[in-house]
Amino acid sequence: MAKFVTIVLFLAVIGITGYIYLNFESVNFISEEPVSVSTNTGNRIIPGSRNSNNRDTTTNFWFTEGSTESLSGAAWTQGTAGYDDETLQTLKDLNDAYAKSAYSKEQIAYQTAHHVPSVEDYPSVPDQKWVQENVLSVLRSLRLPNPRKSNWLRAKPLTLLKSYYSPKADILYTGIPKSGCTNWKFTLLKIEGMFYDDVPNPKVHYIINRLNMANTVYRRKYNRNSLSSKYTYTVIRNPWTRMASGYNDKFSSSRAVKWQKGKVALQILRKYRDKNITIKDVLEEGFRPTFLEFLYHLAYDSPNDINAHFRPQYQMLDLSNVLFNFIGSLEHAKEQSKEIFTHFKEVPDISVPGPYDSSSDPRTERSTLFARDQFKNVPQQLLDLLYKKYKPDFMIYNYSNFTDPLFPFPIYHN
Repeated sequence: MAKFVTIVLFLAVIGITGYIYLNFESVNFISEEPVSVSTNTGNRIIPGSRNSNNRDTTTNFWFTEGSTESLSGAAWTQGTAGYDDETLQTLKDLNDAYAKSAYSKEQIAYQTAHHVPSVEDYPSVPDQKWVQENVLSVLRSLRLPNPRKSNWLRAKPLTLLKSYYSPKADILYTGIPKSGCTNWKFTLLKIEGMFYDDVPNPKVHYIINRLNMANTVYRRKYNRNSLSSKYTYTVIRNPWTRMASGYNDKFSSSRAVKWQKGKVALQILRKYRDKNITIKDVLEEGFRPTFLEFLYHLAYDSPNDINAHFRPQYQMLDLSNVLFNFIGSLEHAKEQSKEIFTHFKEVPDISVPGPYDSSSDPRTERSTLFARDQFKNVPQQLLDLLYKKYKPDFMIYNYSNFTDPLFPFPIYHN
């Protein structure tokens, strides 16, 4: 009996230590001062504390006194909970206008105003030596060791969950949500002969689990230790456009808000709008977080409470245990995929342009324009918190800010 009690106490100590470590390693901004946002209904305090009960359900974050410019893009940023009839009608009109025009007019205006060059005039593709030097800087900033080779036996569970081994290509890929992972999963499945559709679609996210490193049976078949010498790659994205893309994809419509059965939307709404909102309000009434509420969720909540689609990318890479031979940039996906394919044992007869194709420039993509349009309205203190939390992601590719003419490209000079 005494031995049993000793074992239980030992496991409890390990559990508590692990919890403290994870929360210490994760950047948590709950202790920051609340942010005051000026709106047409007065000052609303966005809580920096989990215990705040200060909720004003009638405030529209994007309406500012005497300004209508801040309404741009509101069709993607507004829910319906608690708004008065006049506000709801305004939102409906905006939604109808944006549904008809999308961003096509704004794309044309942006191209004309900024003389965006063609795809052939993209900024130079960053050199991998430069990227690896940036990774070393990230590891130093996080006070983590630099691995000489991958140690999959020590890789974190989240990294294993997002990593896939293709026996036919003989490569390892770590896929980061909202950073082009659908197309890369599609590519690996086509090589393995596991996918027969001609274009990528959501089914790849389920079928790819047969190649998942977190799959116990699969891991036993391909022992993790023997995979340490395999060519390993990943692709990341400018954090600002990734946040914008994540919001647009998961929360910008009543259809999208049902993602994850509405649980993520409900989590955000209860904390940053009204604790009495129900899952029925989300699924049946179409309540959804505003873009600003979504950003507060990213900035103030622990990374462990944030879905992988929005969590900082570096946390899914476990850079202290996994040595990546190639870290690509989604903004240069088409060019870089050619180099990655040279390391495939079996090369697919397809290209991987990510979300960008030969007729589209990342600077005029919908998520880029949305990010430019909406982040300029975000309080500076909140932007600072987001940058601090996602700083390692920015550092890996020295990503440009949303105010930069090069946005969303990395800032790189030969």
